[in-house]
Amino acid sequence: MTTIAADPVTSGDEELFAISYEGKALQIHWRGLPPLTRSPASRICNVGDTLLLLTTDHALYSSHLQSNRSSLDLQLLRTDVLDVDFCSGSQELFVVLTNGSVQWQIISGSGRDIQNPHAWQTLSFDPLELLAEGVRIRRVCSSAQGVVFVDSGGETYVMGSCGEVFNTEQQPRHMRLYEESKELLDLAAGKEHFVMLVAPYNRADEALQLPALHSKEDAEDEQASVKSLSSGNSERSFAANTRHLLHQGYALLHTQLFTFGASNNGLLGTGDHIRRANVARLQKVDSMGVCSIAAGLEHTVARTLDGRLYHWGLNSHQQLGEDMSSPNEITISDQTASLPANQVSALEATCGDYHTILLNASGHIQSLQPQPSLRHNQQSSTYAQTMLQLQLGAAWPRQLRLLMCSGGYTLQNQRKFQRQYHYYLSHLQSQLQMLLNHRQAVLTLDIWQRQSTHEALCALGPLLVSWERMLCLLVATLHSLEGFYRADFVQPADLLFICHHKEYIELFNDYTKSYCDVYSVNGFCQAVAAIAKLNGPLAEENYVTSLFQQPFSIYQLFVQFMELLVRTQPEYGEHRVAWAEFARHCCISQELAVNTRDFWISNERNPRIVQFRRRQRRVILTSSLVPLKLVSSVLSMSSFSYILFSDFLCQVGVNSLYSYPLTTLWVWSEGEFCLRLTTPEKSFVVATRTQEMRKVWLDQLQSSIVSALGRPLGSPVPIARSTGYEFSREHPKFSGVKACGTWRKGVLHGNCYLEYPDGSVYCGELHLGVIEGYGKMVIPSTGIYVGNFKGGRFHGHGVYEIHGKDSPESEIYEGNFCDGRFHGHGMMRNNRYMYVGEYQGNARSGYGVMEDLVTGDKYMGMFVDNKRFGIGNCITNRGDYFEGSFAGDDLVGNGVAVFENDNYYEGELTLRGPNGRGEYYMPSGDAGGGIGAFNASGEADESCELIGNKIFGQLSGSWETVRIQSGELVLNRRFHKYPSSLGRQVVDHNRKWRSLFQNFESDLENCTVNSSTIGGNASAVPDGSLRKLSGNSLSTTQLWTCIAAYISKQRNRDGSKPGNYFNNILLSMPLPHKASSPLTKARYTTNTLNKLQTEPASALDFLGFPLRRIHSQETVNSKPGGLQRADSLLSMGHNSLRDLQASSLSSFQLNQSLLNRTLNGDESSTLGESFAYNNNSISKHMNSSDCSITTKKSTSAVLDQVPSFGMAATLTEQDVVAIRLYLEQAFKNRHHPLYALNDRIANCFHFSYGYWKVKPTPILAKQAMREWESISRRIYRFVRKMFPALPEDYCHMEASREVISHITLLYPLVLSEGIYSTLFVLYANKYSRKDEMYRQNLNYAEKLKDPDLVELMGHESFLRAVMLDPKFQESVQMLKQLQEKFSPQDMLTVIQRSTQLLTEAYEHAMAANAAQLNADNMIPLTMLTMLRAAVPHLGAELALLDDLTGGPNFQAEMNGMAGYCYTTLKAAYEHVTLRALQKIS
Repeated sequence: MTTIAADPVTSGDEELFAISYEGKALQIHWRGLPPLTRSPASRICNVGDTLLLLTTDHALYSSHLQSNRSSLDLQLLRTDVLDVDFCSGSQELFVVLTNGSVQWQIISGSGRDIQNPHAWQTLSFDPLELLAEGVRIRRVCSSAQGVVFVDSGGETYVMGSCGEVFNTEQQPRHMRLYEESKELLDLAAGKEHFVMLVAPYNRADEALQLPALHSKEDAEDEQASVKSLSSGNSERSFAANTRHLLHQGYALLHTQLFTFGASNNGLLGTGDHIRRANVARLQKVDSMGVCSIAAGLEHTVARTLDGRLYHWGLNSHQQLGEDMSSPNEITISDQTASLPANQVSALEATCGDYHTILLNASGHIQSLQPQPSLRHNQQSSTYAQTMLQLQLGAAWPRQLRLLMCSGGYTLQNQRKFQRQYHYYLSHLQSQLQMLLNHRQAVLTLDIWQRQSTHEALCALGPLLVSWERMLCLLVATLHSLEGFYRADFVQPADLLFICHHKEYIELFNDYTKSYCDVYSVNGFCQAVAAIAKLNGPLAEENYVTSLFQQPFSIYQLFVQFMELLVRTQPEYGEHRVAWAEFARHCCISQELAVNTRDFWISNERNPRIVQFRRRQRRVILTSSLVPLKLVSSVLSMSSFSYILFSDFLCQVGVNSLYSYPLTTLWVWSEGEFCLRLTTPEKSFVVATRTQEMRKVWLDQLQSSIVSALGRPLGSPVPIARSTGYEFSREHPKFSGVKACGTWRKGVLHGNCYLEYPDGSVYCGELHLGVIEGYGKMVIPSTGIYVGNFKGGRFHGHGVYEIHGKDSPESEIYEGNFCDGRFHGHGMMRNNRYMYVGEYQGNARSGYGVMEDLVTGDKYMGMFVDNKRFGIGNCITNRGDYFEGSFAGDDLVGNGVAVFENDNYYEGELTLRGPNGRGEYYMPSGDAGGGIGAFNASGEADESCELIGNKIFGQLSGSWETVRIQSGELVLNRRFHKYPSSLGRQVVDHNRKWRSLFQNFESDLENCTVNSSTIGGNASAVPDGSLRKLSGNSLSTTQLWTCIAAYISKQRNRDGSKPGNYFNNILLSMPLPHKASSPLTKARYTTNTLNKLQTEPASALDFLGFPLRRIHSQETVNSKPGGLQRADSLLSMGHNSLRDLQASSLSSFQLNQSLLNRTLNGDESSTLGESFAYNNNSISKHMNSSDCSITTKKSTSAVLDQVPSFGMAATLTEQDVVAIRLYLEQAFKNRHHPLYALNDRIANCFHFSYGYWKVKPTPILAKQAMREWESISRRIYRFVRKMFPALPEDYCHMEASREVISHITLLYPLVLSEGIYSTLFVLYANKYSRKDEMYRQNLNYAEKLKDPDLVELMGHESFLRAVMLDPKFQESVQMLKQLQEKFSPQDMLTVIQRSTQLLTEAYEHAMAANAAQLNADNMIPLTMLTMLRAAVPHLGAELALLDDLTGGPNFQAEMNGMAGYCYTTLKAAYEHVTLRALQKIS
């Protein structure tokens, strides 16, 4: 080996490359202006007397050697060239352009005609244009007769001939030269042969057992197996970066070489001279980490990442020393024993025609060819092969060939090597060589462990996989460090083990754990014994142990590298600390593994101790090493000894053995030498001899607890933590319960998950070991409850779905509970009936509405002990109406009955018929016409008089056949349409739904107590019970505190995904892993190893389904203790819950991939967030007076602060605007209590008056309106508690004279579409006859044109011109909007605006006469507008609006323009409905 040029000479310091000819440096001269920005060379090609030089900026230069052979002139030819090569046999020059096309021309022998721009021709790769985007070539490589092109997708095209492999003379054709599952990285050619370097494509997942990615973005990044990782890729997820690291290392390690050619003679490296017609694979260099190749005319050189060189081919010019038909390693060190180390390893190698040169680590060019005297005297060939590094799939980013040869020319791209880091580069190469040398032994062990069932061999599986990962990681690291060393990039931040140090450390942690798991249980010795039949080094324990210790030398080089780096670049101090900290933890882990191994060996014959031996368990400290004794109440000291394992503390007695999981162990110093240990089931004191010993035990216990909880080392021991535990059977309260959730000092406190031995499951809040707060409980064969708890019982609002044990029938109750019983307002539904109303002690008692689902009858009235008792009314499925007093589920005494056929009865009666003295009316028509005629006002109400027959006296029988016991029948008598006593025996509207409002306010009061105790101070309520705030009613400040707590609780329940409160609880818990755990019972050894039983699936199936929302209770009544069992469900606390069944948790509809998340040690979030007073919180909303709930967007910021407006003694205009804005958001936001109140009221009102299987009786219209008025007033009273400045009844604002009352403030918000629709159905039925006349007239008017309609109506002809005005059509469209409005203000606004547009239309049409619209013309125009607008059921709309705006609250509005417009529209409606339209003259 000779050094050709130690310091190449250039014409100036600015040149980025140096060129020599036959070992002599040349000076470079630029013809014309040299490039402003110099670029390195990417390719040289000798064509005759001309040297072509291609730079990385796509500039192609031609050069000629001067006669003095000391300088070279460069002249620019083109600036759009991506690659270039010359086919010497056909004398064709090919250039690949940046646009992906290929041009060629035939070159004469001298090559001086290259400069002719007209000689270029373009090759076609897709002559039939079958590909939409065409073919984009990016690489060309030529032998003497054949050419290979590579496109951007890795597809290959061939041209010319190459023996039997391909022969195509005219046009290139597509030919796949390698498998689709591989990726082409490099391509080189000699005179008659080609060499390809390929890498596997996405093969690492199975080999390295990598988990699949769940992120779509990360999965899309997996398109290429050879990926570059740098600081720019740090936005990927941690898992994706780890996969990319291993993928890159795997691809770099498992590269393969393929060869083909026109002849063989050893050129192909196949080990023979047989001529081949196909591509051959060189298996000898498989998985050796070959990273680059180069070819001379008759030989090839390949370089590996660890710095080794392999060559093969013909030795016709002594370029190899001897003929080599297969790859052989070049032993550089043997030839250069006297050279320094950095001149022995090869950074790069390339081939001339008949010689090989390399670039060593010191930057010098060295030649491996024999001395010139030994070479044959032959003319230099015009053909030369250099290697352009392919970057397909970004395999080698920013890496450029530093050394190239062509003919007698040698080019070196100048780089300033990072020589201070050569030590680490060479040692990593040595590490890679050692791992590759021992890899066959690892593969042998892998085969044995896959085929064997021996436990010791199977335990090696994770370690073998981790070892392979370490090998791939080392390969990727070495490639990255080599690029940094040769200055492909200059920022240390781009080094993989720096920019991805977290991923590196995680992989090393995994390997360390796998190694220590095996070593700590003497696994290597057992594995060697299991394969004792093998001969060789694998039969020696020391060899196997050292084999797996080898990867630990790698991270030590990283630590040393970082120490050197931070001396000059201190900004990498954080990375140095991370690696140093890992090195420290790794040493500790190995030391613990050694100590644990010695512990198990010393206790080999103690079966009580040996049963705890697990691979993942370490022995931390023992009382034999540092004395520790139990302080007993009987004796001063006990005879117990203690062993601190990594996951539990073991207490060993003479006849007993206890284990205390560290995840549920709390430790404190007590006294001078003692420690107090607290577990979920017991608390005891242990003592040491000295304070130093106590500190040792305290430190080791605390650090072990932190480690067991999965928190970073050095973290404080959390008092509150999330973990799992199983209580012992002896526990008085939680016997055999598996608990997973938040703990405080050994007590469950916060969100928890409980599984009972009988299969019951609870998920929700606990307070000081008692189920209290919001939760979900499943009771096998009984039902599911979701709601509030108190003292372990159902208490507060909740939903209970009850399942019969032997019956498929189920009941659903939604409402209030008290001490485990239905109590307060609730809704019950089963297959027989539906009930909404009050409960007392599991029985219907108080006001309620019940519908018999079998008969269709509906009862609205009082109940006592599940029976109808007291005043009420009943509506049958036929539409008959009964009203009176009930007793024993039947109507008794005096009452009223109104039938669908307009007959009615007053007197003593039952539901079946009359029962005593009474009067029975049978109308035959009205006093002046047919049946059901309207009075002068157009209303069919109780003031209308009818004529018909009347029976009075003692009556009996049924309603179908009324019998006269003693009485008389009178004919043709006049009487009212409805009984005079109608409505006198119905429940007072202020009495209805009283419990609903009481329960609502009670739940709201209890929010503060719940919030503060669950998330805050655990000692606030020692007995764990809910309490009400002091006083009979809440003050304004207390009320706002409760509202803030309520909103916070609701938001916490909804979390990021509304409706997934229980899923979010489970996701925050340390759910079980498949790995074995420490003992789960603090009991005697004989019972310790018993496994937990799997719960019955029937209990857990219910958790997978959401509860239904309308809801009975006969089942509960028939089971006196049905709801009492919650008392016996819960108690206090024993042992670790690592084997909690994941199948049980998955019944909460959780994704299995989420069952490994852990939030150990996190404090429970406080439910009661503080809401600050802010005087300016609504200032930006003051200019808006539109408070329509349907038109403004939700602004949660309005609800996040306790308002200061509406609190003073006087009410201002600004207060009104701010209150309206707040209420608008409150009634829309599902987290606010007003939203819940409105939702419950709407459900009750709809069930009472809007849920009908037949047409509802019109009698209920007035009752419904009065009930709604009462409800809205009660809501208003609650709102007044929030804003005391609001008037008790109503008031007028001084400036605007606006009326402020419950109607103007609440109706736009709470009179929703559902409430209004319920009322509208009743009113539409009440006014159906008159609206039918209106509908018929609308249908008739729709067929008429405007002139015909005006003429038919008998109006003045000039109104035709008004109807043609555009404003008239706007008025019609405005009136149509009436059917879309629900609040009285909005409806009056529509009517008033329509009238204004109608006035403008009249004035515009009559502008010539300057006529003003008067009352005589207003009604006709309004009639025309109404007929064209065709608002359905306008009579019901107007009647409902009339009742909604009744009373003094709307007096000012109705006395103004809005009232005038409403009266005009109502009068127009009366005119239209007097008679059929076609009869109007």
